[in-house]
Amino acid sequence: MKGSMKVEVIRDGQVRLESTTTSEEPRVVLADTSDIGDFSKLRAEPADACIYCGSLVGRSREHILPFALGGTVTIQRGSCEKCRKITHHFETAVLRGPMRMVRYIQNAPSRSKHKDVPKTIPVKSTRDGRDVVIEALRDEAPILLPFPVFEPPGSFRSNESQLKLVRVVTGSFGGDPEKFAKHHGAKELEIKIGGTDAIAFARMLAKIAYANAHANDQLRRLKDKSGLVRAMMEEPNNIGRFVGTLPSPFKKYPGLQHRISLQETAETRLLFSEIQLFASAGTPTYVVVLGTLNDEPPSEEVES
Repeated sequence: MKGSMKVEVIRDGQVRLESTTTSEEPRVVLADTSDIGDFSKLRAEPADACIYCGSLVGRSREHILPFALGGTVTIQRGSCEKCRKITHHFETAVLRGPMRMVRYIQNAPSRSKHKDVPKTIPVKSTRDGRDVVIEALRDEAPILLPFPVFEPPGSFRSNESQLKLVRVVTGSFGGDPEKFAKHHGAKELEIKIGGTDAIAFARMLAKIAYANAHANDQLRRLKDKSGLVRAMMEEPNNIGRFVGTLPSPFKKYPGLQHRISLQETAETRLLFSEIQLFASAGTPTYVVVLGTLNDEPPSEEVES
């Protein structure tokens, strides 16, 4: 199978290459889900003030994981109107971009009931030496979702603040590209992949990690929690200091939609979160550094 982009394609935890790529092929391993708790059962205490800026005015509930990704856990009175507009802007850039079709396929919540999702998707194919465009039904079409792979957070390296994109790994959802091509008698498929706003994606990951740490009452353990908030809300050019990607092998968690954990480093005393969206597909795991811990004794790892 040959695609229009030199990207790595993951489907059901297996890596397939649509075309030759110069980047290293990631490995995907099966992970154990027995010790992972049910994130939906987390009960967060109402916030005393906006968790981002401390405002007491005009606050509304804040979803930890975006509602459009199936997030149901909220922090009551967690975000003021000003901060809500900021987080809504970068979340929308991600959720209504290339991720929109995957959300539809997985029947994720949608306030518009997915009315804006097209009924057919054009797939360019090569058949009998000719280029043919197949108008594939949205429930049958191969859908590719790009995941940016970043260098580790600057806090793990040399405290650099710039977000550094290394490559793109593409998850395969919807119809199987190989079966689709065979069914339509095509030797090659060209599946167009919309661009992903890497900065917006990193900011969304930071917001998930920060809100989850607040709900688990872990932010109080930090010497200073303002660094990540500033990068996320006001200074996105510095988000690379806090957000990065774990190296392969990528881990596949059967039956688990998304994975969020809280952990800490022993020597450098950093509190960080691991976030994996669509974990059952063996997608990349991202790291969000929340800050440096104070001198309290280590707590048990929280994972959901």
